[in-house]
Amino acid sequence: MSLAAALALREQRRPAEALALLLQMPWPPTEPRAWLLRGVIEHQLGLAAEAQVSLAAAAAHPELALEAAYHLGEVHRSNGQFEAAAAWFLAALQRDPGHRYSHNSLQFTRFDPALLPRVVAAYRGFVATAPEQPLCRQLLAHYLLRSGAQAEAVAVNRQASGLQPGQAAGALPGFLVLGVPKGGTSSLLAWLSCHPRLWCHPRKELHFFDGDWEHGPVWYQSHFPVFAAEAGIACGEATPNYFQLPQVPGRVQQLLPQARLIVLLRDPLQRALSWLMHLRRFEGLQGDPAEHLAAELEALEALDEGALESTGFIWPNALLGSCYNAPLRRWQAAYGHGQLLVLASEQLFARPQATLEQVARFLQVEPRWAWGELLPYNVNPLPQPALPQALLERLQGFLQRHSGWALGQVQPPG
Repeated sequence: MSLAAALALREQRRPAEALALLLQMPWPPTEPRAWLLRGVIEHQLGLAAEAQVSLAAAAAHPELALEAAYHLGEVHRSNGQFEAAAAWFLAALQRDPGHRYSHNSLQFTRFDPALLPRVVAAYRGFVATAPEQPLCRQLLAHYLLRSGAQAEAVAVNRQASGLQPGQAAGALPGFLVLGVPKGGTSSLLAWLSCHPRLWCHPRKELHFFDGDWEHGPVWYQSHFPVFAAEAGIACGEATPNYFQLPQVPGRVQQLLPQARLIVLLRDPLQRALSWLMHLRRFEGLQGDPAEHLAAELEALEALDEGALESTGFIWPNALLGSCYNAPLRRWQAAYGHGQLLVLASEQLFARPQATLEQVARFLQVEPRWAWGELLPYNVNPLPQPALPQALLERLQGFLQRHSGWALGQVQPPG
């Protein structure tokens, strides 16, 4: 009973109460899953050393070894121990090459390039073990490209996309989800993938237009299958960084002039706080969120208007990533109103069915569809931190000046 109640409290984002309830149980527990839940909650609460002990106990049970390895990777990742994190994610994938969470976490782990040969070798093994899973091939191609083997990377991507030898280059996407980070793009892409006429790339964040542009369109096209015209299937991908970076709109317009583009804009302060919590969980960010925000605010306020609007990134990019006015104007200059759909993240989660129907109409596919259970993806498990009132007022004023106009462009569902 205590285990189920603790799990319920964690799902309600009340981890401290969940842990207190768990610790009332006799230890070691008769139910091994209690170790796993305890380790996950300890990690959420920043108790990294305790979490490692609990998760190691869980890993001793074969039926929990996969989940424990994945969560041990997350613990090391949040401490900035990226090589150890990568090793644990690979250990999880050795048990199940289809474990999407480990694939995703490893993809966004900034491990030392010296580890790339081991990662490439592991993914060659995953492809051999699970040839029916295109994600393994897609990520093998990703790591091959990082290793400098572009020709082989293109060939592996083509295999993953079902392109035959001698067949022309793959398709170009018909739609992009541009951003913003922590705005709900993971949920939107996962939900859209339920529609039979929308093919959403399973490897979120391809980063072609902001990272791999120099590899050319052949590399990008190798990611996408070719469907018969009469099938009416539109391909798409989501890379949230596309929205903010000044160089991206021109590149997208050059390669995809007919594309339809979707932007999710979240309350800018909530997005900034969520991004800092994301960096704490996945990048090992230390320190008080209020101090990070204050330092970034001072750096941004020191810039004149032109410099601020042309700046692509300032660490930790919590506030600059929430300055929506300049990026949206750039996208509107590159694309007409009929090709750009601006949505509120809050609306997506408050009215998911209506918002998905709005997106489907925008993408010119059947809006009435059984979207399935609309569960949010990639949600921060901890509540947002409180901020000093004086700083809060400064932040709100700054973000209103630099995001208020963009938020007024949101198109509510019809």
